[in-house]
Amino acid sequence: MNNHLVLRAVSASIFTAILILISKVVAWYVTDSPTILATLTDSFLDIAASFINFIAAKYALQPADNEHRFGHGKAEDLAVFTQSTFFGLSGIFIIVIAAKRIVHPEVTKEGGFGISVMVFSIFATLLLILYQTYSYRKTASKILKADRLHYVIDLFTNVAVILSLYLSEKLDSKIIDPIFAICIALYLLYGAWDLLNSAFHNLLDHEFQSSEKDKLHEVIMSHKKVQGYHDLKTRYSGRHSFIQFHLELEGKMTLHESHDISEEIEDRILKKFKRAEVIIHQDPAELYGKE
Repeated sequence: MNNHLVLRAVSASIFTAILILISKVVAWYVTDSPTILATLTDSFLDIAASFINFIAAKYALQPADNEHRFGHGKAEDLAVFTQSTFFGLSGIFIIVIAAKRIVHPEVTKEGGFGISVMVFSIFATLLLILYQTYSYRKTASKILKADRLHYVIDLFTNVAVILSLYLSEKLDSKIIDPIFAICIALYLLYGAWDLLNSAFHNLLDHEFQSSEKDKLHEVIMSHKKVQGYHDLKTRYSGRHSFIQFHLELEGKMTLHESHDISEEIEDRILKKFKRAEVIIHQDPAELYGKE
C-alpha cells in the first residue's frame, strides 16, 4: 500500500507540473516577465525531476534480492542528488537572466494577466503539497520529501511573483521584477544545497547525526543487563537505516538469554527508528574490562 502511495504521489506531481508549466509559458509570452521566466524554468525542472523521481521510486521500492542484499534504497538518494543539481543550475541561469534585465531594463507587460496565472499556479501547487504531505507521513519516502520541498519553494516563489508584478505595475518600475527574480533564485540555490548535502552524505554512507546516536545510546543502555557496546556503525539508504554494533553482556550468560536480550533491544530500537535493519553481535563484557 505504501509503495503504491509513493508512486501515485510522484505521478500527481508530474501531472501538476505539466499543467502549471503550460499556464506559465502563456503568461511569460504575454508579460515578458523575468520572474515568471524564473518560475517557468523551475516548473520545467520540476517535470524533469518528477520523471526522475518516478523512475527512481519504482526501482528503489523493489525488495532486496540476491544481487542487492541491502535493497535498492540508494536510488532515492541518487534521484535527490540529481534533482538538486538541476535546481542549482536553474538558480544560476535565473540570476544571469535577471542581471541582464537590471543592466538593460524593460517594462513588464500585462501584469494583471500574469497575476491571474500565478494565482492558478498557487492553487494547484497547494493541492499537490497537501497530498504529498499526507503521502510522506504514511511512507517517509525521501523522494517525496525532496519533491515536496521544491513544490513548497514553488508556492513561496509564486507568491513573490505576484508581489513583484503588482509592485512593478503600481510603481512603474523596471528593476523590481528582476530583483525579485534574483531573490527567488537565491532561495532555490539554498534549497538545492540542502538536498544535495543530505543525498551526498547518504550516498557516501555517512553516520547518523549526533542527536540520533544519543537516542540510540539511550535505547541500548536502557536494558539493565547490558554492560556496554562498541563498534557502532550506522548509515542511511533512501528511507531505510542500517544499525549494527557489538553488545557487551555478562560472559557466563547462556546463548539463549543473550539472544533474548538482543531481541528485546532490537525491538526497542525499531520503535524509535522505523524501517531500520539492526544487526547485533553479542560479546562477553569481561573482554573489555567490565564485570
